[in-house]
Amino acid sequence: MTGGIEIRGPRLLLRALQASEIDEEWQAMVDADPMVIATLPDEEAFRARLRRSGRLADGELDLAVDLDGALIGRIQTFVPPGRPLPPGTFEVGIGLREHAQGQGHGREALALLAGWLFEYAAAQVIEGATDPANAAMRAVFHRAGWAQAGSQTEFGREWAVYRITRKDWLTSRSTGRTPC
Repeated sequence: MTGGIEIRGPRLLLRALQASEIDEEWQAMVDADPMVIATLPDEEAFRARLRRSGRLADGELDLAVDLDGALIGRIQTFVPPGRPLPPGTFEVGIGLREHAQGQGHGREALALLAGWLFEYAAAQVIEGATDPANAAMRAVFHRAGWAQAGSQTEFGREWAVYRITRKDWLTSRSTGRTPC
């Protein structure tokens, strides 16, 4: 796949997935720790979604997390099944390969995507959820400037919900405390 949204950061490039990377992303979903995904999606629907990577449509966007030309994970916006989001609200998820975790890549990718959503997609609120026991993801949200906003039950599980608002994002930018 060529074209689409590209977001460059100090170390990372968020870009459209290449067709040759879709199999790797499916396998990453199959092999994912059950703590980090709600449920394994339908394979064909997942692959079809990734073929549209790099384009924001109906609240959904999938981007590769690229470090020096290597795919190290994926970051996305999505609309949870059965829970439509208010206008200007985006739900995000991120998954990094194990070898890329613990190096600040998740925080950078989250900050890059949030900045793009606020600047170019009229985002007012961006939310993300994680298993309450996922200390690493909770730390990523915190270090990226997101606040814990409570919890929710979906897919028969309890999730810790984090969020950042446009106001908080603008404040962090104006004070020089960029969340990255």
